Amino acid sequence: MDQRFDWIARNGVLAGALFLAIVEHIGWLEYAIAAYVWWMLIASVWTIPGSAASSRNAPPAVPPPAAIAFDLAVLAAMFLAHWYWTVFAYALSRGCIALLQARATSKP
Repeated sequence: MDQRFDWIARNGVLAGALFLAIVEHIGWLEYAIAAYVWWMLIASVWTIPGSAASSRNAPPAVPPPAAIAFDLAVLAAMFLAHWYWTVFAYALSRGCIALLQARATSKP
Protein backbone atom coordinates (compact mmCIF):
# COMPACT_ATOMS: atom_id res chain seq x y z
CA MET A 1 0.00 0.00 0.00
CA ASP A 2 2.90 2.37 0.67
CA GLN A 3 4.14 2.01 -2.88
CA ARG A 4 0.70 2.80 -4.31
CA PHE A 5 0.40 5.88 -2.07
CA ASP A 6 3.88 7.00 -3.16
CA TRP A 7 2.89 6.68 -6.84
CA ILE A 8 -0.36 8.58 -6.29
CA ALA A 9 1.33 11.33 -4.27
CA ARG A 10 4.21 11.85 -6.71
CA ASN A 11 1.98 11.84 -9.79
CA GLY A 12 -0.67 13.95 -8.07
CA VAL A 13 1.90 16.64 -7.42
CA LEU A 14 3.05 16.43 -11.04
CA ALA A 15 -0.53 16.71 -12.30
CA GLY A 16 -1.26 19.68 -10.04
CA ALA A 17 1.92 21.42 -11.12
CA LEU A 18 1.07 20.83 -14.79
CA PHE A 19 -2.38 22.32 -14.26
CA LEU A 20 -0.99 25.42 -12.57
CA ALA A 21 1.77 25.89 -15.15
CA ILE A 22 -0.47 25.47 -18.18
CA VAL A 23 -3.81 26.92 -17.07
CA GLU A 24 -2.64 29.60 -14.65
CA HIS A 25 0.46 30.48 -16.72
CA ILE A 26 2.95 30.25 -13.86
CA GLY A 27 6.20 30.51 -15.80
CA TRP A 28 8.69 29.36 -13.19
CA LEU A 29 6.68 26.19 -12.62
CA GLU A 30 7.37 25.12 -16.19
CA TYR A 31 11.08 25.13 -15.40
CA ALA A 32 10.51 23.16 -12.20
CA ILE A 33 8.50 20.52 -14.07
CA ALA A 34 11.12 20.32 -16.83
CA ALA A 35 13.88 19.94 -14.22
CA TYR A 36 11.96 17.14 -12.50
CA VAL A 37 11.31 15.32 -15.78
CA TRP A 38 14.93 15.60 -16.93
CA TRP A 39 16.08 14.45 -13.48
CA MET A 40 13.84 11.35 -13.82
CA LEU A 41 15.38 10.66 -17.22
CA ILE A 42 18.96 11.03 -15.99
CA ALA A 43 18.31 8.90 -12.90
CA SER A 44 16.69 6.10 -14.91
CA VAL A 45 19.34 6.10 -17.66
CA TRP A 46 22.09 6.13 -15.03
CA THR A 47 20.54 3.07 -13.33
CA ILE A 48 20.16 0.91 -16.46
CA PRO A 49 23.79 -0.34 -16.66
CA GLY A 50 23.84 -1.27 -12.95
CA SER A 51 22.74 -4.72 -11.93
CA ALA A 52 21.81 -3.76 -8.36
CA ALA A 53 18.75 -1.84 -9.49
CA SER A 54 16.35 -4.76 -9.10
CA SER A 55 15.47 -4.10 -5.47
CA ARG A 56 15.11 -0.34 -5.93
CA ASN A 57 12.85 -0.43 -8.98
CA ALA A 58 10.22 -2.97 -8.01
CA PRO A 59 7.05 -2.88 -10.10
CA PRO A 60 4.49 -0.45 -8.71
CA ALA A 61 1.33 -1.68 -7.05
CA VAL A 62 -0.68 0.49 -9.44
CA PRO A 63 -2.71 -1.18 -12.20
CA PRO A 64 -0.97 -0.78 -15.58
CA PRO A 65 -4.03 0.80 -17.27
CA ALA A 66 -4.07 3.55 -14.63
CA ALA A 67 -0.36 4.22 -15.11
CA ILE A 68 -0.72 4.28 -18.90
CA ALA A 69 -3.72 6.61 -18.73
CA PHE A 70 -1.85 9.00 -16.45
CA ASP A 71 1.28 8.96 -18.63
CA LEU A 72 -0.75 9.61 -21.79
CA ALA A 73 -2.57 12.50 -20.10
CA VAL A 74 0.73 14.04 -18.98
CA LEU A 75 2.25 13.61 -22.44
CA ALA A 76 -0.80 15.14 -24.12
CA ALA A 77 -0.88 18.10 -21.72
CA MET A 78 2.80 18.84 -22.21
CA PHE A 79 2.57 18.40 -25.98
CA LEU A 80 -0.40 20.74 -26.26
CA ALA A 81 1.51 23.30 -24.19
CA HIS A 82 4.37 23.06 -26.74
CA TRP A 83 6.88 21.61 -24.28
CA TYR A 84 8.27 19.23 -26.90
CA TRP A 85 11.65 18.50 -25.29
CA THR A 86 10.00 17.88 -21.93
CA VAL A 87 7.55 15.49 -23.61
CA PHE A 88 10.50 13.66 -25.17
CA ALA A 89 12.32 13.43 -21.81
CA TYR A 90 9.19 12.22 -19.98
CA ALA A 91 8.43 9.54 -22.55
CA LEU A 92 12.04 8.37 -22.60
CA SER A 93 12.26 8.27 -18.79
CA ARG A 94 9.04 6.23 -18.57
CA GLY A 95 10.44 3.83 -21.15
CA CYS A 96 13.68 3.46 -19.19
CA ILE A 97 11.73 2.87 -15.98
CA ALA A 98 9.64 0.21 -17.73
CA LEU A 99 12.85 -1.45 -18.95
CA LEU A 100 14.25 -1.44 -15.41
CA GLN A 101 11.05 -2.94 -14.03
CA ALA A 102 11.07 -5.66 -16.68
CA ARG A 103 14.66 -6.51 -15.79
CA ALA A 104 13.83 -6.55 -12.08
CA THR A 105 10.93 -8.99 -12.52
CA SER A 106 12.81 -11.28 -14.91
CA LYS A 107 15.78 -11.85 -12.59
CA PRO A 108 15.72 -15.09 -10.57
